[in-house]
Amino acid sequence: MQKFLLVAAVLVSLLLIGPGPLSAQVDNGYFVTESSAGSSFGVGGRAVGMSEAVLVSVKDGFAIVYNPAALVKIKRPEFLGAMSYENINNETSAGTYFTGVSVANNDLAKTRLSSLTLTVPVPTYRGSFVLAFGVNRTHSFDNTFTMRAVMPNSSSSGLEEAGGGIREYAGAAALELSPRLAVGVTLIYFSGGEDYLWHLQESFTSPTGTLEYLDNIKSDYSGVGARVGSSFEVNRNFALAFTLDTPVKYKISQDYVYTTIEDGDTGVDQGTYEYHLTHPLSMAGGASFQTRTFVIEVDLKYTDWSQLKYDFNDDPALLQDNFSLQRSYNNALAIMAGAEYIIPQFDLVVRGGFKHDPLPFSNAFASNQIEKDRNSFSFGFSYLIDRVAMLDIGYARANYKLLDGVSQLVQKYTTDKVMVSVGYRI
Repeated sequence: MQKFLLVAAVLVSLLLIGPGPLSAQVDNGYFVTESSAGSSFGVGGRAVGMSEAVLVSVKDGFAIVYNPAALVKIKRPEFLGAMSYENINNETSAGTYFTGVSVANNDLAKTRLSSLTLTVPVPTYRGSFVLAFGVNRTHSFDNTFTMRAVMPNSSSSGLEEAGGGIREYAGAAALELSPRLAVGVTLIYFSGGEDYLWHLQESFTSPTGTLEYLDNIKSDYSGVGARVGSSFEVNRNFALAFTLDTPVKYKISQDYVYTTIEDGDTGVDQGTYEYHLTHPLSMAGGASFQTRTFVIEVDLKYTDWSQLKYDFNDDPALLQDNFSLQRSYNNALAIMAGAEYIIPQFDLVVRGGFKHDPLPFSNAFASNQIEKDRNSFSFGFSYLIDRVAMLDIGYARANYKLLDGVSQLVQKYTTDKVMVSVGYRI
């Protein structure tokens, strides 16, 4: 019994602040994590280098993701592809709950083909009409957490890792209604998955023994949605844009295997669980000022994550989970600012940006407090190759800090991301 009480205390203090799909009871509710919430992933080298402040100024096929109305700027057929590299570092410091203060550190690195798009302008008598098709990885589930801790009669170590994401399989159309006004729409099929691992090891000295937990969860996501965008040129230097992403109802299927090993004896619990999760709508707006050689843009994006909702038809018990889910999350207003400078004599563009991307957690639970919110800085460049191909490279570094207010366990996260994209126009 002593072992189980000790392990329960460690699990409560650790699992609540990890990025995985598990939930645990605290006070009058449960802290619930949903990997798909607040996990957006930048698309394209230019966008990453501008901290995604491209709602107005996006000028390539990645408009299918950021603002479909901007597709009208593309006058020639374009094929576009991108690759991403991401490294996530987690450093965890054990707090006053533990007698031995220790620091654990872990890195998770992933390289992926992230985007392929095809954009085709349709001949018109007047204005512009453009079609686009593509697949883009827009949500990332990659994350890691590690810990080591010492207590009077035991020591423990844990590793949590998650990988995967969601891709948008999309088709878009944009129409120029007037020389200054354009509208567009993207129809999206969301598909992806997450592979999740949680491995906890405990050793005891009084009485002696060992205890080990190994959880494996594979989740598959699917859903449909739409993105509507508009852009308006106030004058030759100043432009505005607005987009709206409709709510998305995801179907999530999980295959799980929970393994417990106590003093060499192994127990296994496995099965399949399916549920539906509805994401709220998101709204974004931006303004851009540009000259012949300079662009500066500021964008805002608002999402009320407290409106996340489970489908009661899956399981009546989700009524309580909905209450806990909505207490666990809050609304979030992301602020993106970016600028770029064109050096025409070298066919080169240099850029940089800042993004305030608040974690959507509500701070309603002492075990999951945001000590430092998520912010990132970025820079990048573009190079025009033989006037038909554009190379874009963007780099962004983000960091944030979480605190378990019960055990004083501190997690520091740093993410480095590189995006390389190449666009070819016929």
